[in-house]
Amino acid sequence: MSDTSVSSPAGCERQKPHTWIDPKTGLEWQCESPGEMSWYEAQEYARSLSLGGKNDWRLPTAAELESLLDRKTLFDKIRPDMREEVPFRDALSYWSSTTFGDHTRNAWIVMFDGAYVLSYYKTNLYHVRFVRG
Repeated sequence: MSDTSVSSPAGCERQKPHTWIDPKTGLEWQCESPGEMSWYEAQEYARSLSLGGKNDWRLPTAAELESLLDRKTLFDKIRPDMREEVPFRDALSYWSSTTFGDHTRNAWIVMFDGAYVLSYYKTNLYHVRFVRG
């Protein structure tokens, strides 16, 4: 796994175990990404993850990842950025839990560098960030 995650993002430092509750959706997000892994490895990792005594972490859906984008900037820019209040803003690509329809070997990723939503083989390596709620 690669170590390109942002360490102790602002807004996450105040809370232990470094989680952030999105006021827009009520979802609780893991602040620090554990790095890159395959979709399958991410599913296994989520089953073993425990933060703050909570063990119901999972990969977010594609829609949940997209909820981190600021759609209001669509009028000013071609592609939206992450919302300002998201403490772990970056431009990396993240796995979602959402499988690509009938093509069950693929799942959707959200590329925050440009706000693209694309499907790739589940064996590819992308960043992960887990969510609960």
